[in-house]
Amino acid sequence: MKQQRNRERISKPLKRFTMSTHLNNTNGEVSAQAANNNNRALNQEALTYVVEDDKANNFLCKMTLEDVGISNISTFLRADLALADLKQLLERNENFPSLILLDINMPAMDGWAFLAEFRNFPAEAKANTTIYLFSTSEHPRDMEKAKMFPEVLDFLAKPLSEDVANSLKEKYFRLPNP
Repeated sequence: MKQQRNRERISKPLKRFTMSTHLNNTNGEVSAQAANNNNRALNQEALTYVVEDDKANNFLCKMTLEDVGISNISTFLRADLALADLKQLLERNENFPSLILLDINMPAMDGWAFLAEFRNFPAEAKANTTIYLFSTSEHPRDMEKAKMFPEVLDFLAKPLSEDVANSLKEKYFRLPNP
């Protein structure tokens, strides 16, 4: 309870933004990509990656996802480590994550470089993966650049709010409410 109040207090000052209306769709429609991910998650909880170099944001994001009932989460403080893990999944012929929350601005390898490398994976391996960029930036340059990556569905503001986490859960996972 106390942690939830702290997260709410932290997230209130940040303005929520999205490039499109995917998360704010008021008529209840779900994109085809979301429907594919929903079908895949029917019998097992799909994997979620959080790729965020800030330890506090990484931890808060994981906690918020867990609070809404998403528990199969792998967190990475560096983009290159997430890519290495994806390569291992490919070698073991395991499913890629259904959802990747990707920070844009990270040292060494940023989110853009991650996306460029992600494109090199076989289409069938990444077909059911949805990527959201995680940012505090509303810079038009970032939003324009994101349009060059069809793998990116939208922007999410940091820190991840419980409302947005619930929207993600409803779109990509068939999980009971906690």
